[in-house]
Amino acid sequence: MPSRRVFEEPRNRPPSWEKFERHQLPIWVGRYGPISSSPARGMTTHSYAVIMLITRGQTKVRHAGQQVLNEGDVHLIPPGDPHGASHFQDMEGWGLAFHPEAFPSDEGWGSERGLKLGPLLRVRSGCHPVLKPSAAQRKRLEGWMKLLEEELLHEERGQEEACAALLRLILVELERIATPPRMPDPPGLSLARQALTHIEANCLEPLSLASVARALGRSGPHVAAVVRQETGRTVGEWILEYRMAEARRRLRGTDERVDIIAERVGYADATHFIRLFRRIHGVTPAAWRRRATAG
Repeated sequence: MPSRRVFEEPRNRPPSWEKFERHQLPIWVGRYGPISSSPARGMTTHSYAVIMLITRGQTKVRHAGQQVLNEGDVHLIPPGDPHGASHFQDMEGWGLAFHPEAFPSDEGWGSERGLKLGPLLRVRSGCHPVLKPSAAQRKRLEGWMKLLEEELLHEERGQEEACAALLRLILVELERIATPPRMPDPPGLSLARQALTHIEANCLEPLSLASVARALGRSGPHVAAVVRQETGRTVGEWILEYRMAEARRRLRGTDERVDIIAERVGYADATHFIRLFRRIHGVTPAAWRRRATAG
């Protein structure tokens, strides 16, 4: 089963990584430098998206097969995609990670409106996970990541708005890069990706393992087994993950009452929602909102 080990952080990581892990910041960026350790064995998954830009050297990673990343390459990892740890010897670059709540509610993963996460969604649908930008595109991507790093380090007023705008620019630039070829999916992975895509698009509606399986034309036990085996999480955990992402987005960006937010993210019983939120985040929604909006 894939581990739940988080995305490898570089040495000298910015102080915002801990806030990113606690969902206090929806976006994180950091630089990578050469390290001497060997990569961990096994595969891992995480609930956030990752974009890696290699600026010098070469690295290897298992993701839809064995990938060799060279200087200038961009590696895309959608939420829930199993991948191995990168081999960072003789490599420098940037790592960018973001949670689903990085976007307004009408621009999320499954939205038909607003910003499209085309490059990441194409990887989810089976396209090659490595993009090859031109020299000019690479220069722009690296420049925007440097600006993101500065925003995260200085924590000035309007930080989240500035970070979201820079992330938009990066994703638009990635969208302009030629679409990579489709790749054959490892056995079972295509179904897991289909399940995650359906969950992302419908997580705020009444949703269950049975309804996901019905939408995919498969049996519930089969979908449950494949999703858990490939992603390390159950269908129910993925539904909860995306509902909580929308709840965090509303807690941070609106003044809606907690009971209204509970209803908007699929829970008619506000007490049940608060209990679930506290189990995951360690605090109530109201306490999380005060902490996230402090200062």
